[in-house]
Amino acid sequence: MKKMIFAFMAVIALCACKGEREYLDFRGLSLGMSAKAMCDSLLERGFALDSNLTDNSVYVLFNNQENARVDITMHNDTISDVLESYEASYNDSTLGIYNARHKEFTELYGWANMKHDGDLHKEANFQVGDKGGLELILLNTYSPTVSVRYSVDQIK
Repeated sequence: MKKMIFAFMAVIALCACKGEREYLDFRGLSLGMSAKAMCDSLLERGFALDSNLTDNSVYVLFNNQENARVDITMHNDTISDVLESYEASYNDSTLGIYNARHKEFTELYGWANMKHDGDLHKEANFQVGDKGGLELILLNTYSPTVSVRYSVDQIK
């Protein structure tokens, strides 16, 4: 009887583990963690909180050394999106960041669905399965910018 109860409990534990959802990682941090915990982790990694732009639905952090800004969009402390943006003074630097990130994501997730593939505007959506969505955008216009959007939902 004890063996049957033990086997039954093992099956329940196994089923519970299989039902757990996997999330994308942003700088080694899972999108499944709370928004407050992610914000605290980024603060420990050299980011600063922009209190003028932060409110109940978004944490806005920046890192002057990397010229990076991170927006953590949330609902009741549950992360929905993380937007990482890099701004530069000239197009070649943003193109270098875009190419490096594109190569990194291609190695992890395979080829991207390219919505736009021009010189000044590139937009790549990566298929990451049930983990969510990943979008990489280059805008080399007035203010050259590279953005990476990590989402808990699929990006259309």
